[in-house]
Amino acid sequence: MKRIIIVTVLALGIIFLGACNTPEEVAVIQEEAIDLTAVVRTVYAQITETARIAALSATPTASETPQPTNTATPPPPTLTLTETLTETPIVTPTEAPTATPTSGLPCNRANLETKSIADGAVIFINREFTQTFRLKNTGNCIWDRNYELRFIEGDLLNAGASIVMVPEGTVPTWGYANVDVLMRAPAEPGTYKGYWMIKAANGQIFGVGPSGGNWFWVEIKVVDPNR
Repeated sequence: MKRIIIVTVLALGIIFLGACNTPEEVAVIQEEAIDLTAVVRTVYAQITETARIAALSATPTASETPQPTNTATPPPPTLTLTETLTETPIVTPTEAPTATPTSGLPCNRANLETKSIADGAVIFINREFTQTFRLKNTGNCIWDRNYELRFIEGDLLNAGASIVMVPEGTVPTWGYANVDVLMRAPAEPGTYKGYWMIKAANGQIFGVGPSGGNWFWVEIKVVDPNR
């Protein structure tokens, strides 16, 4: 700006002096004034352009620079391991049906109606549970305390290998026996399965189904809640 003012003053001075000189001198002075005026315009344009570029390239101050906003990241959801140990209630009928004739039936035959712990139930390590087999007498022999639930093979799960099926009374043909087997899940996670059948009073081993030769079983998935 100072340079612009100085050049402008000089130009005006030259014009003023030109007024006091001869026409020839005035013409020369006027030409010089015109040249100086062009120089002033050029210098002004350069200074203006320089100021514009400097303004565009200027770095904003700390107060002008937008600061990033810290957004809290929610923690990942926590998976809670739960057991599916839900025992199915066992209902004992008040009396056994007698409408179906028993003639022609084999002596020892059974059918598995329900069991309280479903196959694949999730149970924590070292947890005690009771598996209740609801068995129907489909043979023509009466079940008494001499009939036993017998472990055949697989995983015993800390149960007794022989369980009395009818501790009190008897179960006639078409009657039901609810046999409770106390078990414990192992200390190591994994899938466990144990197979069972029935031992009759005469020592015969039989199972369930139309032929009386099928096993029934307990199958659980053992997990460690701390892993």
